[in-house]
Amino acid sequence: MCHNPLRAKVMSSQIAPQESEESVPPKLTDQTNYLPRSKIITVFLACASVGTTGLLDETMISVALPTISSDLRAGSQISWVAGAFFVTSTACQVLYGRLSDVWSRKIVLFALMFIFFVGNIASGFSNSFIQLLIFRAVSGIGGGGLSTVAQIIVSDVVSLRERGKYQGILGASVAFAYGVGPVIGGLFVEYSTWRWIFWLTLPLTVVSAAAVYFFMPLKTVEGDWRQKLGHIDFVGSLLILLASILLVLSLTWASGSYQWHNPHVFATLVVGVVISVAFVLWEWKVPAFPVIPMYIFKKRIVVGAGITQTINGFLTVVQVFFLPAFYQLAYGYSPVKSGLLVLPLTLVQTVTSTGSGLIVTATGRYRELILTGWAIWAVGLGLLATLNEHSTLAQQVGYSLLTGIGVGQTFQPSLVAVQGALERKDMAVVTAMRSFARNIGGTIGLAITNTILNGILASYVDKLDITPDLRRAIIDNPVSARSEMSPEVLSRVIAGYHEGFRTIFIILASLAALAFFVAFALMTHRDLHRDDDAKLKEEGKAFAMGTRVLNAGQAAVADNAS
Repeated sequence: MCHNPLRAKVMSSQIAPQESEESVPPKLTDQTNYLPRSKIITVFLACASVGTTGLLDETMISVALPTISSDLRAGSQISWVAGAFFVTSTACQVLYGRLSDVWSRKIVLFALMFIFFVGNIASGFSNSFIQLLIFRAVSGIGGGGLSTVAQIIVSDVVSLRERGKYQGILGASVAFAYGVGPVIGGLFVEYSTWRWIFWLTLPLTVVSAAAVYFFMPLKTVEGDWRQKLGHIDFVGSLLILLASILLVLSLTWASGSYQWHNPHVFATLVVGVVISVAFVLWEWKVPAFPVIPMYIFKKRIVVGAGITQTINGFLTVVQVFFLPAFYQLAYGYSPVKSGLLVLPLTLVQTVTSTGSGLIVTATGRYRELILTGWAIWAVGLGLLATLNEHSTLAQQVGYSLLTGIGVGQTFQPSLVAVQGALERKDMAVVTAMRSFARNIGGTIGLAITNTILNGILASYVDKLDITPDLRRAIIDNPVSARSEMSPEVLSRVIAGYHEGFRTIFIILASLAALAFFVAFALMTHRDLHRDDDAKLKEEGKAFAMGTRVLNAGQAAVADNAS
């Protein structure tokens, strides 16, 4: 398969010795490839650029939905623009891990970036709501896996204990996207066109793809395409796709389009649960290489991570979704100012995420960080629930700062914890499972909180003497309907929105407190050192050296040929 003799020599001398019968299942290539520090930093920066591109796409659109709704006459259905992305990205989430095991991290990452690119360029040229809906679903297939595969690559190139030091780079990129995304989206809405939200991601995707190509010296996966196809669990993949789509679809419907008791929601939810049970039974008993091996849940840490990261997704998505909208309606802030007020939370999250990674590397401990993070997050959310029409700007910023400290301590350390509980052969699948849990949590969060907010707001609006059209507009999108309300109606709507917001953030604070107790009970501490770390580091240095020799040899051949 390798026609270049120099490449063949490098590959045979650097890759083969890293395979171990004890740590790698037969016929799957172990892609662990510990690299020298200089290479690790470039790989992390490339992963950060990939993750940032995907997250910017999600966050920029949040402040643009009212404008898009008006341009495309989507009405209350505009939430499906975000919903379509979440449906496909969540449904495909668990597949990315095993596919990257079979086809290699790079190939899967390039495929996802291509799908993401095509979906976004088409979204920017959409002339109807249906077109935009379809293309956002396409974007979700690719964009939903970018940060997941990036995290898997991280687990390949650096040891567990040292991972925390560098994972702050990824945490910083996530916080950056969450903080800057709404601001950029607001600027496009106010001064240009919402279409640039999608077009901006195109050069970013190209730059990220170039970074992956040039700065990620990852190992290739052995075997021809027929062998690789034989490793894919097609039945399990189909079952989890169907189950995820139905579950997310029912929850998305429940968040705006229908009531929970509506047959669309109830029937879809029940069928999704049934197929989920079938998926678990299939994965447990049948395939040689399951999409999600059920034995990983024998580890308490994995169960704890699944529960706490579902809550993490619930809280994070609801925060990002509701805080800008709350500031716009309750205080009359512009989209740009509302986006800027989310920055304190995300900036301190960046600092805390980086700091927690350094602490993990220095001490080898993660449990204390996770527990204090959830406690601080709960307090911050509780304080946000106290915001009212008399709250000062200092209170709004201060409470967000405290919340950001908690967020920054719960994400990266928990990833180190769950990866440290399993063998290397399960790194990709457990990382993808964790991302799936966060996505499901976010979807559940939006469904439940939207239902609560709409119910509370409706109880206030129903007592007003207004037209049915205005009543419907207020419920569907109170921010857009603000200009149509008289001062008396507006004050009543704001009071209802404050009450709904307070209720939602009390629920979020309670869930953060619950996550603290779950983490306390299940996420025990484990030593992050592995016996073969030193050996793998030496092999990684040899691999990097061999790659440099190979590149020099190829350059010399090219010079001679010219």
